[in-house]
Amino acid sequence: MRRHVSPAIPTLVLLALAVPAAGAPDPPPAAKPRQVQPREIEMHVGIPALVYIGQTLPEVLKKFPRAQVLPFSKQEDVKIVKIAEEGISCLAVGDPGDLKVASIGFNLDGAHEGLVEGKFRTRQGIGKGSTVNDVLETYGQPVEILAEKPKGALQRKPEPDNPSVPKMYQYANEDGSVKTYFLIVDHMVKRVVVNQLAPLDEHVVKGGQKKN
Repeated sequence: MRRHVSPAIPTLVLLALAVPAAGAPDPPPAAKPRQVQPREIEMHVGIPALVYIGQTLPEVLKKFPRAQVLPFSKQEDVKIVKIAEEGISCLAVGDPGDLKVASIGFNLDGAHEGLVEGKFRTRQGIGKGSTVNDVLETYGQPVEILAEKPKGALQRKPEPDNPSVPKMYQYANEDGSVKTYFLIVDHMVKRVVVNQLAPLDEHVVKGGQKKN
């Protein structure tokens, strides 16, 4: 006698495969991207143990092997150092073969001169999103404010009614040998730059040693 096979059996099997078992755990949530903590800038110094005033050029290149070293006005005693992927630029000055960092710029908000936006803030918390009022509340009145003219020259009396003109709010260390400025555009902080004045004056402002 031929046995009759019910078509409901394979149908039920397919449904059982399609429906997850009761109580099965949900799949794990996707991992959140790792948050990169901003590096801390110390006023009038830079970032200790990474890039800082007085650091030798070979030390910088050891920390950042992909850094570009560019000439400055055909001088042997000044080199421009660009660490594009970190948002850092430097000037290294001194006797040829003994160049040391005398100026460091950190991009806080947006690209600048071919450098990406970096992850930085000062130890007092000034970073991307900070305003000129935040700077004034944190550090007080600057020793001076410089503004750029449209052609790039500097003037000591900024245009107060034009917030789009880049302005440099400058602060000095105790003996006045180093100045740190915040570049402000449209009331927002864009960059922090640390300058050691004496070596910059000797090698950059006064021209230093020209290449033969």
